[in-house]
Amino acid sequence: MKKNRFMLVCVAAMAILGCTIVGAQPKVRLVLKDLDTDPNTPQFIQLIEKGMAAAGTPVKIEVVKVPAGNYAEKISLMIMSGDIPDLIYFQGGDDRIAMQGLLEDLTPYVNKSKNIKNVLDPHSKARLENYPYLIWVAPPRVRAPVIRKDWYDSLPSAKALVAKPTVDAYYTLFKDLVQKKGAQYGISVTGATNGAEELDSIFDAAFGITSTWMKGSDGHWVYCRVTPNEKEKLEFYVKLYKEGLLDPEYLTKKWDTKEQAFYEGKAGIVPGVAPSSIDVYANKMMKTQNTTIVPLPPPAGKAQGLGPFVDVIKESRGFAIPVTSKVKDSAFAILDFIWSPAGLKIAKLGIPGVHYIEEPNRYVITDRYPEWVNSWFGDSFNGFNPDKPLSRPIITDAAVESGKLAIKYMMPDKTFLIPEQYITNWDAMTNLYKEYEADIITGKKPISAFDEFVQKWYRAGGTDLTKYAQTVLK
Repeated sequence: MKKNRFMLVCVAAMAILGCTIVGAQPKVRLVLKDLDTDPNTPQFIQLIEKGMAAAGTPVKIEVVKVPAGNYAEKISLMIMSGDIPDLIYFQGGDDRIAMQGLLEDLTPYVNKSKNIKNVLDPHSKARLENYPYLIWVAPPRVRAPVIRKDWYDSLPSAKALVAKPTVDAYYTLFKDLVQKKGAQYGISVTGATNGAEELDSIFDAAFGITSTWMKGSDGHWVYCRVTPNEKEKLEFYVKLYKEGLLDPEYLTKKWDTKEQAFYEGKAGIVPGVAPSSIDVYANKMMKTQNTTIVPLPPPAGKAQGLGPFVDVIKESRGFAIPVTSKVKDSAFAILDFIWSPAGLKIAKLGIPGVHYIEEPNRYVITDRYPEWVNSWFGDSFNGFNPDKPLSRPIITDAAVESGKLAIKYMMPDKTFLIPEQYITNWDAMTNLYKEYEADIITGKKPISAFDEFVQKWYRAGGTDLTKYAQTVLK
């Protein structure tokens, strides 16, 4: 009798234990910038958990709160303190963590994935090969120039540019925007922190500048900003500035003031990140001017492309899994689920009843949809094919077209991570370039000062760094 009782107790205990194991959900601690403060987050997480359970990969997601302040710094401090989440979104600072061997190689997870491996663009695959600790599903972060559609429709020079894009065609269109449409200047860019980088995104390739380091006719690598091509391009910028076709306040322009100038008709053309920023521009232009926008192709010249150069060394942002996590498979399963058809429906449509309403034969996109952050886990709509028609597109035609331009005209960069012993010099050399660039464009220095800049650049550390480039670039 005692033996039978003992056996019954064991069977009961095993049954209970078995139910606990089968019913248990691995808990994944997730940290993602701004997710902890978004009011839609609880419902968003519940939808993901429900969807993953239905897909046979149940998981419990705990959103980790991040103290206010610089996100990258706060994440680094969190990790160094020993509080290490299982799935971490980095927006800088990950390389220092990876160098300490604290981040998992994601290559085998991607190779075994059902969904992510199918939605990565070529540049993302290259980044993963070179730096297997971060993954981010997004199109190349390239800027495309845009113009108001009503102005595009009424200007023959705009259509001529699309038919045959050249530097001269852009110059003609800039003049027409000022003279015929009443714009104060042909183009506005943000120069407050990045100099003329946004202009470069449009014109670099046409002047033969196609990567950070370029191979010269002698077979040696040279930094692009000290080449004759750069000098020729700056001469064109000087012309635009002198003739009032470039926003005279571009050096102090920030994102909001640049965009406002575009909506108000002061700027004829502005560059925007495709497709995300351009989608915002299109929606706001419709509200302010009752017209949409048209993305323009880059000018053809010595080459043709849109910038900035696409770094294939590593992702600048993305998700990582620390080696200390005890639920690595479950952490990656979240990412893989998001890029499944069921996950994309949640990620891209938002919260049902808030951002969309499901009807028997369609999804009705509500007026609150623009409030939804549909890029929590990546900016790409690659693979998103809703199982029902949408009442209206959730991304504008202009954004879609700009995304196509970005993929077609992206320029893969040829560069390398600056070694630690050169970082201080590199910062000084970069600032030296920005100083001369600004002074030459605005007329404070003549174009001949470019040769002086080149000499100073090499003396400031360029000679040693150029020698190093010959050893690491292929």
